[in-house]
Amino acid sequence: MIEVEVKAHVNDFEAVEKKLDEIGAKKIKFEHQKDTYFNNPDYRDFEKTDEALRIRITTIKEKEEIILTYKGAKMDTVSKTRKEIEAKVEDSKNTGLILENLGFKPVETIEKDRTTYLFNEFIISLDEVYKVGNFVEIEKEASEGEDFKESLDKIFKIYKKLGIEDGFERRSYLELLGIYNS
Repeated sequence: MIEVEVKAHVNDFEAVEKKLDEIGAKKIKFEHQKDTYFNNPDYRDFEKTDEALRIRITTIKEKEEIILTYKGAKMDTVSKTRKEIEAKVEDSKNTGLILENLGFKPVETIEKDRTTYLFNEFIISLDEVYKVGNFVEIEKEASEGEDFKESLDKIFKIYKKLGIEDGFERRSYLELLGIYNS
């Protein structure tokens, strides 16, 4: 699966939430996410290859879901579009230990509060990322081999409807924190 995604930094969410209501976006959930990123610089340095491997613990109303995610390198120069493979796991601690025993090292844990909206086939997330800032992410899934340019055009049109025309950010949260170099 290809995740077609564009992220933008915003100062606060008040105006964005008002515009989301105006365009008819539906709020579908609020969750807390805790992402632990891993790297193996001796084998395949994700800082250099622009890949990511993480364990995400998502909490919604005290219920946890744990997902192991691999993200490939970005596929264009304007967005965060990349291959994404996810698998649900039962135990974050033991999954982390498996990765560590394979030579991966935990790099950093990023926490955020996310409010998710649905607008047509697009997912719009308002992310308050601890120690980093506030971001709006708009994304859509695409099949491998599918031309994602049309989806990107639609994403930028949605941003325009939301009054967001700058602040777009391709760097990862690890890069924004200075953990990885840009």
